[in-house]
Amino acid sequence: MLTTETSTRSNIRRSLIQEIEQTSDHVLSEVLDFLLFVRAKHSQDDLNINAGSDETDENYEDIADAKAALASIDSEGTISWETLKAEIGL
Repeated sequence: MLTTETSTRSNIRRSLIQEIEQTSDHVLSEVLDFLLFVRAKHSQDDLNINAGSDETDENYEDIADAKAALASIDSEGTISWETLKAEIGL
């Protein structure tokens, strides 16, 4: 069973990489935003399970920061990687 699970995970990762290579930067920006949202949501679920740990407060702050960043994307939009690299001199 473990081999099947590992194989499935590997196939999903390969499929994602193939799709990423064929997708525009604009769409990838939206996909990244969604991925960060989903990860933050799952982190919140994990925090609820592990409530009472020493890191709980810091994790809640991180989640709040991530949610604020996602909200700013809705209101301010995003920029391309090329623009960002140009702005920081890469």
